[in-house]
Amino acid sequence: MIGIQRHRGPDSEGFFASEDVALGHCRLAILDLSDLGAQPMTSEDGRFTITFNGEIFNYVELRRELGGPFRSGSDTEVLLRACAEWGVEKTLARSIGMFAFALWDRDERQLTLARDRAGEKPLVYFHQSNRFAFASELKALSMFHRRRLDAYAMDAYLALGYVPAPLAIFRGCRKLEPGHLLRFKNGRVDIRRWWDPELAEKGQEQTRPERIERLRSIVADAVRLRLRADVPVAIFLSGGVDSSVIAAECSRQGAKLEAFTADFGEGHPDLAHAAHVARDLGLRHEVLKIDAREAAKGLGELLWHYDEPFADSSAIPSFALARALKGRYKVVLNGDGGDEAFGGYRHYEHIAAKQALKRAAAAAGLADGATNVYVESKTTFRERERSRLLDGSFSGNSLSWLLRREGYQAPSGAPLKRAMWWDRHLYLPNNLTYKMDIALAGNAVEGRAPFLDHRLLEWTQSLPLEELVHGREKKVLLRAAYARDLPDDVLRRPKQGFGAPIGEWLEGPLSELARDVLPSSLLERDRQENLQGQKLWTMVAFAGWAREWRATW
Repeated sequence: MIGIQRHRGPDSEGFFASEDVALGHCRLAILDLSDLGAQPMTSEDGRFTITFNGEIFNYVELRRELGGPFRSGSDTEVLLRACAEWGVEKTLARSIGMFAFALWDRDERQLTLARDRAGEKPLVYFHQSNRFAFASELKALSMFHRRRLDAYAMDAYLALGYVPAPLAIFRGCRKLEPGHLLRFKNGRVDIRRWWDPELAEKGQEQTRPERIERLRSIVADAVRLRLRADVPVAIFLSGGVDSSVIAAECSRQGAKLEAFTADFGEGHPDLAHAAHVARDLGLRHEVLKIDAREAAKGLGELLWHYDEPFADSSAIPSFALARALKGRYKVVLNGDGGDEAFGGYRHYEHIAAKQALKRAAAAAGLADGATNVYVESKTTFRERERSRLLDGSFSGNSLSWLLRREGYQAPSGAPLKRAMWWDRHLYLPNNLTYKMDIALAGNAVEGRAPFLDHRLLEWTQSLPLEELVHGREKKVLLRAAYARDLPDDVLRRPKQGFGAPIGEWLEGPLSELARDVLPSSLLERDRQENLQGQKLWTMVAFAGWAREWRATW
């Protein structure tokens, strides 16, 4: 199980075993590079043992609260000691970080798993009777799940292009949802939500200057904490608003990081904007030239790394960018989360416009409208289309089931806020963070996203609508807050996607793959129905993945 995940942590590996439990860890050394930071790590009294993936960014502050001597300079020891002294729930509440960890309590003979609030770090598990296994990636559970497809997960994939937690693509497997913890004892699994964002801090500031001051304060501290490392840190600078804001904050705090921008040879306007930002901030800037067509041809390796079928075409350039950085840096900052926190997606314009037309409607009617608009904007294949593609293997609607679950039920309110809620809790942890974790971890790189700091996500959810989307202008407050730090042409430019030109590739370098992996009946249907772009890619991505993984019903 550790061997097949060694790409995630090639620096060292460790094991712990007793008659009740076996734990393993492959390490990417970032804090305290000595053997004192090795895992699994056991408490001094021998009661608790932990294996931990990720970072506790405020470990210095927590260590100060705990007091007393520490053997290492690692955040792992701080997390272990805090869980032993404060308990898991109190430790989670105090932690600022991205993490998935397992804590074994020898005395209680209990295993506790916990996952961070935004789902930045993955955690999958298999449970059958008294057998329980967990890992960072599904490939490590292959000896248990036998690669048999789960029908609910397949239906969800065809709807969304990814498989949301708690579903997993293989039968018997599940993903622990973000902000949840799981306890396994005496053959029983108990899962509960430990982070409730609705009960978090509310933005009570009344004036624009007060909101700007609060926003800059949170972003500054989120960046400060994520600059902590015992290895050099770099930054992905796309030329968009989000990564430019992070770069500006790093520069303001005296961290002149090396900035990397991807050039896929398409004449993308990001290059000029990224160069402008780097020049203004005095950053070292390197453009990584990536042959997008060669990246597409190397799809087999990417499909192996992605444990589940994944139809977000931006996974191809993301993996290529991470591969270009491999061996040069272990830690890289990025602007992920900015669209979800501040209202950056294009579909928010349509939802806000419909909301303006329905201001006189009842609250319930608005809520239903938000659901319909959101689902319409996100669904690749409709329910009837999915049923036909699955050819009777599943009759139901996984998307409707998911949106009714506690973790995905948006609180009542304006349609725009509800759409942003779903993007934060459905799209963000199941698509965006999954994509970046697999791409980066597959190349032994750790990504850090200051905009995914839970304090920022909690505060921005209560901002007035006009500070998020106003007409066609999005990220209104964020742009205003950094108006004096960044060039106006960067702040005012429309959002640029990072996806591959998948329609063009399906006619070119991926056409042979499509013919090779899709049954002739589906190709004939494609010709008859003129399936293009995302729909065709969703089928090709699944068929290629299923062949790579030798998945069966």
